[in-house]
This record gives sequence, structure tokens and C-alpha cells, in this order.
Amino acid sequence: MSVNTTPSKKRSRLIADAIVERKESQQWEEFIVRILKKLELSDDKRLAAEKRYGEFTQHVAKKFEIETNDVHVVVQGSMRTQTTIAGDGRENFDLDVVVKLTGPKFSGLVDSGPFFEEFGAALRGIKDAGDPKPKSRCWRLQYPGEPFYFDVTPAIPLQPWIEGTHLRVRDADTLWSPSNPEEFADWFCEIANRKFLFQSIGKALTVDARTTVDPIPQEKVRLDDILRRLVQLMKLHRDRYFKELAEDRRAAKPISIILVTLAAKAYREMVQNEPHVLFQNAIEVVLEVVARMPNFVDRSNNQYSINNPVLPGRVTENFADKWNSDRGQRAHEFLTWHDRLTVDLEALLSENYSKRSEDRVRAIFGDQGVNAWKASQNASPLTGLLIGIAAATGPRKSTSSDTFA
Repeated sequence: MSVNTTPSKKRSRLIADAIVERKESQQWEEFIVRILKKLELSDDKRLAAEKRYGEFTQHVAKKFEIETNDVHVVVQGSMRTQTTIAGDGRENFDLDVVVKLTGPKFSGLVDSGPFFEEFGAALRGIKDAGDPKPKSRCWRLQYPGEPFYFDVTPAIPLQPWIEGTHLRVRDADTLWSPSNPEEFADWFCEIANRKFLFQSIGKALTVDARTTVDPIPQEKVRLDDILRRLVQLMKLHRDRYFKELAEDRRAAKPISIILVTLAAKAYREMVQNEPHVLFQNAIEVVLEVVARMPNFVDRSNNQYSINNPVLPGRVTENFADKWNSDRGQRAHEFLTWHDRLTVDLEALLSENYSKRSEDRVRAIFGDQGVNAWKASQNASPLTGLLIGIAAATGPRKSTSSDTFA
């Protein structure tokens, strides 16, 4: 699909130029970063989560009566790409892991149903996890009393002739679906670690793939980590937007893997293919990436496709497959939400930082964002934000569920 970036680039540059002229770039970037950082998993809870998912290997191996070498637990999704947030600071964190199972017991499986049910039974009895609850492709372990829960996806090698980390997971409609969460996360992280000329060069994230239980990436998300921050921002806006809508519309909201894929492709196009374009700050990059995202939705042969970029060839995974069987509702909801995101971001950033309206700040960041913004007006920008955030976000409760994938 061809990309026409001239109109969006003009708009994003105009807003960025105005922010630079007002000398507010740092204020806006610090505000966004500090709000999102407050909604991430704290260091102590990260360690607690790592300990919890580290228990899966021994437990599952024992239940299946197989060697621990045939059970490999890896983090996936936002947990691996470091883009996990809880919506308003009171919701639980959704942490995703894959349990890769190999060996004779899992070779030659035809039907994914019995395999999926047997895996769910094997999860019973994990300390403090509660009873596993079935979802479409995973089992949810609630961990009552913790500020997080796990969605645990069982997986086996995709095909005997396919090497690497290509897997197959249960699919209620097609029996099996291809998946490669490790390679997808590596693809995203490689793009996210690329820098524009106005940024300093950062150290790339590395994960030792040889370990039986992969550690949660420990590197802090940097202040200039634009793509990861944008993904978090979009997730926050998306969930706030759909939270108040009717149930059928909430069910059709764009899934996180689609937002991640489209944003990463737009960001890569800009940082890789347009070195002659001197993007001047993170705000301009954010607006431009958002503007370009719909360009990477393919609609060849009247079918929507947003394919897994690291699963090419005869085995493909279309993240937008459900867009083709719901009479266009999911595609419509994506475009409607995207338009709203664009309007909210441009409205938020187009006027003076000190004159933002509460409604515009709340549309993206919620009440804690409004409180932080108000506090910043009565002190120096940095001090005010710190005070406002601390006052606005207390201890997280663990009674409600997080909707972030």
C-alpha cells in the first residue's frame, strides 16, 4: 500500500514548531513520560511476577510427567516489549507468558482442544494462583492478592520442518494458529531502539534466549524511548475511549498487537527510510507515527490484513483476521478511535502547556493526569508534576481486571 505522508507531516511539523517556539518541548515530554511511568509495574512487583512465572516450569513438567527441558517459559507481549501499563493505576496488570512444550508427548497432535484442556488441568495447584480460567487461546491465573494476573498460553512447535521459535497455539475455529511471540518482540525492540538525529544513541535491549526461564527485561525504558512510550499512550487512550461505550463496541476495539505492529512499521519507515527529514523532537515523531498508522493496513482483494511481520512465507498470521468476518465493525472502530486519538493529541499539544483544559488532559491521561497537570501550574514544572503524580496515584488495588493485552 502506498504511503502519502505530506499532509500529516505538515500538520505534525506545524504543531512541533509551535511547541519549540513556546519552549515547551521538555515540559510536554516530561509530563507524558512521568504519567506513563507511574502506571508501569514497579520494581518490587516485577520481581514478584518473575518469581511467580518461574514456578511454571517445575509445576507443568511434573503434571505432564515430562522433563523440565521440554518446558520453556517465556514472557511475551507487552511484558517482553516493556510496554505494559495498568489503565488508571487501580487496575491489575495483564502479564502474558507462553509455555513452549516439546518432546514425544506433543508430537503429531491433530486436535488442539484436548491439548488445551490438558494444559489447563496441569495449571491447577500452582501456589497462590487460584483456579485457572479458560480464554480463547490461554488460561488466566488470577493470583488473588497480587496487582497482576497471568495469561498463560500453551504452545508446541509449528511444524517439524520449521526451525527457530515458530509455534502453534490453540484456535477454536481453525484448531491451530501460528505464532512466534519471541521473534515478534525482537522485531519490535529492534525498531524501538533506533534513534533519530535529535536523540542520543541508547544501548539495545538483549535477552539471553538460552535460559530455560527467560528473565523479564530489566532495562529501564528511557526518557527518549519514543515508540514504547507511544504504544503505552495509545493503549491508555484506547481503553479510556472504549470503557464508556456499549459492550458490542468494546468487544470490537483494536487489539494491542495491531497497534504495536502499525506503530512500529510507521516508526521504522520514518527512522530508516527518511534520514533526510530532520524530525526535531519526540512530540513531532509521536504525531507523525500516529498519522501514518492506517497506511499500513492492507486491503487487497477486499480483505483486511495486518500480517505478522516476522512470520513470512506459506505460514502467515493475520492480526486483523476478525476484521473480515464482522461486517466491518472492527475496522470501523479502529478508524473511529484513530481519528479521536489524532484529534485529542493535536488539541492537547496545540496550545500553551499552562492553558490546557481539564477535559483534554483527562481524555488521554485520566484524573491522575489532570491532578498532575494542575499541580504543575503552581510550582516549577518538574516539582509540580512529581507532587501531583504522587498525590493522584495511591496503592493499586487488585480487584478489577486490566484490559491491556
